[in-house]
Amino acid sequence: MPQPPPLLPSPQPAAEREDVAVNFFKNYNRVIGLAYGAILLGLLAFFLYQLREKLDEEIGLIEANFERYSQFIEFVIRSSADHLDTLRMMVEEEEPEAKVGEPPDLSRFTLTEEGGETRYSLDQVPDLDMSGNLVGIGPLEGRSSRFYRDLDLALVLNAGFRSLVFTLPNAVRARFVAHHDFALFSPWRSSAIQPFTRNLYLDPVWDLGRPHLNPDREKYWAPVYFSGKSEGLLVPVAVPIYRDDRFVGVLSIDTSLDYLNRINADFGYSLGTSFLLDAQGKVLAHPQLYANPLTVEEAPVLADALPEALRHQVAVLEELTRNQPRVVQDHVVIRHRFISAPWTLVYTVPRSTLWHKVLADYGPAMLAMLLGLAAVMAVTYLVTSREFVGPAAKLVRHLAMESRFQPVKIPMVPSAWRPWFETVTRAFRESLQLMALRQELDVAAKMQIAILPHAWPMHPRYQLWGTMQAAKEVGGDFYDHFEVAGGLRGLVVADVSGKGIGPGLFGMMAKTLLRATAMQGSLDLSSVIEKVNDELSEDNDSCIFVTLFYGLFDPGTGLLRFVNAGHPPPLVVHADGNEEYLPVLGGIAPGILAGATYPQGSLKLRPGDTLVLYTDGVTEAMNAANEEFGMQRFAALFSGRPTLSPIEAVERTVHAVRDFAAGFEQSDDITCVALHYQPSPPQAPLFGSEAVPGGTA
Repeated sequence: MPQPPPLLPSPQPAAEREDVAVNFFKNYNRVIGLAYGAILLGLLAFFLYQLREKLDEEIGLIEANFERYSQFIEFVIRSSADHLDTLRMMVEEEEPEAKVGEPPDLSRFTLTEEGGETRYSLDQVPDLDMSGNLVGIGPLEGRSSRFYRDLDLALVLNAGFRSLVFTLPNAVRARFVAHHDFALFSPWRSSAIQPFTRNLYLDPVWDLGRPHLNPDREKYWAPVYFSGKSEGLLVPVAVPIYRDDRFVGVLSIDTSLDYLNRINADFGYSLGTSFLLDAQGKVLAHPQLYANPLTVEEAPVLADALPEALRHQVAVLEELTRNQPRVVQDHVVIRHRFISAPWTLVYTVPRSTLWHKVLADYGPAMLAMLLGLAAVMAVTYLVTSREFVGPAAKLVRHLAMESRFQPVKIPMVPSAWRPWFETVTRAFRESLQLMALRQELDVAAKMQIAILPHAWPMHPRYQLWGTMQAAKEVGGDFYDHFEVAGGLRGLVVADVSGKGIGPGLFGMMAKTLLRATAMQGSLDLSSVIEKVNDELSEDNDSCIFVTLFYGLFDPGTGLLRFVNAGHPPPLVVHADGNEEYLPVLGGIAPGILAGATYPQGSLKLRPGDTLVLYTDGVTEAMNAANEEFGMQRFAALFSGRPTLSPIEAVERTVHAVRDFAAGFEQSDDITCVALHYQPSPPQAPLFGSEAVPGGTA
């Protein structure tokens, strides 16, 4: 019996095969879609995180600028208050020339009759010992001994007003109002322009100094007042004057709100608003409210300065931690209360404004990167087939690992896929390297700033101040000052060749080595620089060198001994407005050749002279027309315009270079240090033993 044929497996229906294929591609599409979606969301989250980090960096930059700005205003305020203390000490401790019952020399006064009253003044051309005009009502003959003693006190104070122009650039007026119907006004104006009026005794400056309102005889800041279109709004700091425990009058110094607003304009950050408030809630400085300060006759109030969203948040603002940014009503707000005055500095900026800046600066690049990666994934999806599913999945996993900056090897993939893996790896590796390099540059920049001196001496015989503004993250310039045995003041300004971490570290080493060698007590400047040169030249494979100027200044005699090692010659600005460069003595830059010698020179500064030290970043600054600032243009800054303070000399230099460059990018650091020699008769120090801050940028 024949066997039946074997049963063959029935072929799978085409419809089933198509369903399988459809399901397969559905699953594939779903998996690929979910994977691509996850990658894009992860990248978007990463970019948002990066934007948030950039926002925090912007807030940190605002905080640093705010701290530096508040310190400078504190210095300005303290300078006025300290100078007021000095004047009070001078007049309260000065023994008057007028003896009891004897008047001082009255021949200098001009007498007039007006409205049946005798008026007296110093209307004749002021002599060299006078800086203000003393005006009053009443006879000069036959007055009480107290009147003559108080009049003599005012004359002594008048001579002391001369120091205002040397020490207080913010002071525009000073006055002394006595209860004997006379007052002393500085600067000098004729009695016809500024007569004595008894309305002065109704002024808050006088009222707040009276014994019953100020029993502790403390300094105080009076409310702001309008002084006229030539001076605008002024804010006075005052102190009551006593002699032999007897109230004599009130001494005050007025600061111009125009000066405070010019300072406020240099806040250092382009976005947001910074403004200054007094104890009465009056706005002393504001970029919009004081666009033209001299035209404002009444100080605005806090509500005028605050954004609309913050005008009902005054109580919250009062609770802010000092110098700590806080978000209030979607505004970043920082507040600082000053120690030397009952003033408050406030900075506000909408957080949306900061987001707009961050997005404008970094958003396009991040968006371009995101869109680029999305395009790659789309193209990959379009050209993939079953044989590419595995490599594509590996690519996704690889991209995810690299986006988290986790090192991963490139897997085994077809050669056509390998360039994609290498591109992703290289992109993230380079990004990681750039981040690490940026961190190193930030650390090096902070270290460089940290080793620079942040305090400047205010000596009764000289003043010293300087600044350094780096062209890159890590600059090549540095300066230093220190006291050497015998009260001598060592001065250093130097410029390291090149920019970056290497030259920055070389500069730190040179500064430390020079200070250590000089502090060993050697007064032979040549030997000091020779030792420094030998140390720097040893094993200097990088061939980095440094130009420097090192000087020793004697405050007692004004003698400056110096060595110039390949550095631009300093400029001496004489008190009469003439200027000259120090001679070039020769000597190569340290670090080039061991065993080099350095001749020593000397210069004796005269009273009122200013020594200006700088680096070639000043004289070699370029503008858009490819012109150098030059030594001739630098010297012309001071021709016929003698400097009154080191701060003025440095700021005049820096502002002139900035104006000359007009935004043209500079390739070199700008460093300037000024020494102003102004010996004065023995008196109480203007600022005690306290040092004042300098500036670095």
